[in-house]
Amino acid sequence: MYVTTEDDLAILCEKLKSCEVISLDTEFVRERTYFHRLGLIQVAGDGVCAAVDPILISDITPFLDIITNPKVLKIFHAARQDLEILVRLTGQVITPVFDTQVAAALVGWGAQISFAKIVQKVTGKKINKTETYTDWCRRPLRQSQIEYALDDARFLLPVYEKLGQVLKKMNRQDWIQAEFANLEKPQVYDLPDPRRQFLKIKNVRSLRRKNLAVMVELAAWREAEAIQRDSLPKSVVRDEPLLEIARSLPKKLDDLAEIRGFHRKEVNKSGAAILDAVKKGLAMPDDQIPELPEFDGYSTGKGVEELLAAYIQIRSEELKIEPSVLAHRKRIHDFVKCFERKENLEEHFLMQGWRKEYVGDLLMSILDGSKAMVIGKNGKVQLIPTEKK
Repeated sequence: MYVTTEDDLAILCEKLKSCEVISLDTEFVRERTYFHRLGLIQVAGDGVCAAVDPILISDITPFLDIITNPKVLKIFHAARQDLEILVRLTGQVITPVFDTQVAAALVGWGAQISFAKIVQKVTGKKINKTETYTDWCRRPLRQSQIEYALDDARFLLPVYEKLGQVLKKMNRQDWIQAEFANLEKPQVYDLPDPRRQFLKIKNVRSLRRKNLAVMVELAAWREAEAIQRDSLPKSVVRDEPLLEIARSLPKKLDDLAEIRGFHRKEVNKSGAAILDAVKKGLAMPDDQIPELPEFDGYSTGKGVEELLAAYIQIRSEELKIEPSVLAHRKRIHDFVKCFERKENLEEHFLMQGWRKEYVGDLLMSILDGSKAMVIGKNGKVQLIPTEKK
């Protein structure tokens, strides 16, 4: 069902309004824009499967009301970008949600399993992926493109049902709810802080303090300008000329025009705003110039991370999930660093939710010496209490 009119949308919403569970997917384009350009929203539930066209329908509010209904569970696969689009479209966080990719990782099907692979695993069917590079904002759409898009919603429901059975069998329903809680936090969908964008500029550490203050203002201006234009920041001004502006501190438009890679068209359009940003940076009080974060050059105790990583590997095999789902190497490093520096570990990622019980507390016991890793008589690595002196 391809929904292109408000009348058809009303019929679809009437069919969906009694659903307690729906699956959702979006098709979008974002190669040259700051925000996703939405092309389609696919939905399935209670025998209904449809692709809603937000380009041809000027008002899809009735459909969005169903999506934002907190009594309706929304199923996604790799939900983050879909949710970013829907949050911006509706102005509110979408709850409750279920992400089949996250759930698959927690039952041992793979940390980043693709939708095609998970569908084949559950249903035995190979879905068509020939339309991956479709321009979803160009009209008209071919029937093959519409069918391709519909498959993404249609097969989500059986995948969700199968994962629900596996999660229940493995007694991991609580695990999944803790993971999804992160997708329901409003701050996750906040726009980047413009005044932190200078940290993304290559070679920013080569700048002196006053030049760094100028870069803070320049990067903030560029981010705000990119949002206003709905274009990529590098399409406004690339990093290299922006860095040169911060170094050379131009005072007039002719100075800007001499900077390599800074086009005359952009000088005429944004020159005054850029010069104003330079002035603001130079006027920034010394105590307000941000400090660059130190490189994490902290070296943990020799062999400590390797020991914990080995235990993570063993624990992951016991739990039948990939080691990275428990803790990747960066998180292990950070955990050891916090322990050795005597920082509060209770707020660490590995001490939250189900991970605290199944891995965090155990890693802590190894670090504090209360338990030791040994090879038991059965040839398996075990944790045993150490003798107190």
